Amino acid sequence: MPLQHNRYFQLASSQRFPLQDMVSTDVDLNDEALHIAQQAQQAYLSSNREEALKLYSEGIVQFPDQPFFHACRSLLNQEMGDEEGAFYDYQVAKGLDFNYHIFLEWLENRSLTQKKVSAYNQLKKLLEDALEATQQFDYKYALALYTYAVNKFSGDADVLVYRGALYMRLLCYDKALADFEEALYLSPAHFQALLSRAKLFEAIHENDRAKADFDKAAQLQPENSLIYEERGNFLINIQDYPNAIADFDKLIALLPEDFYVFALRADLREKMESWEEALADYTKAIELNPYYSDLYAYRASIKERLGDMDGAMADRKLYEEMENED
Repeated sequence: MPLQHNRYFQLASSQRFPLQDMVSTDVDLNDEALHIAQQAQQAYLSSNREEALKLYSEGIVQFPDQPFFHACRSLLNQEMGDEEGAFYDYQVAKGLDFNYHIFLEWLENRSLTQKKVSAYNQLKKLLEDALEATQQFDYKYALALYTYAVNKFSGDADVLVYRGALYMRLLCYDKALADFEEALYLSPAHFQALLSRAKLFEAIHENDRAKADFDKAAQLQPENSLIYEERGNFLINIQDYPNAIADFDKLIALLPEDFYVFALRADLREKMESWEEALADYTKAIELNPYYSDLYAYRASIKERLGDMDGAMADRKLYEEMENED
């Protein structure tokens, strides 16, 4: 499944970030965006920060849809003391691909201590330690644990999915895809592998492939609420609102007491300018969780659109009171 012409995939997989300890990956550099990434990293590693900054800015101008260049400039601006510029680029990168937020958060919190992997006889204990390391932002150690598990307990599709998910956090999209596909080779009906690969395809804008994996996962586990939330959000991103509504309807049928799913559908109703339906969903969400202050602010905006100024004012007052209590 070649992706050599997909910039979202190739730029992330290249790992050509402005970091001294980053190990880059050789990818097909027959692309202007990849050339810029390579030149900017070389300038950075040669301590030519201004040239690197100029090149990342050039990348942003030429390829504004690529979160990679915003993430790189954010890191460089942070290092050069431009916190405002760093925050701006971080927000843009995060908006384009949420995995970049996870990656940048890891860089901010990671441990630079190198841990050695001890011998494990039980897979369960190994996975528990890997999960704990992940929660502590020690992704490199967790990755080493998963790799140990792949080698010692070969043939376990779950372990490949866990490692692939961690590779996604590190923006190693090529390695993540390889793990998901190996897991599916071992277990073609592996729900989590399909869902994870769908989310990877979504991140790199391979929408047809993402949709196919989401659909197959839904066929495998039609009563699993997770698939409808994930596919529904994907459908919103590609502006397929009618099918997104269908997924959120199913989600609500599965989780009728969860305020969050009503808030999800309400937000989608807003995008569709279905104001009365959005109001009904926000009202139901508030009934289920009257202590979530943001819901009152959201409903106030809907009431205002519908001409209910008194109702909007009352909701905003409740929102402000709850915020002041916090």
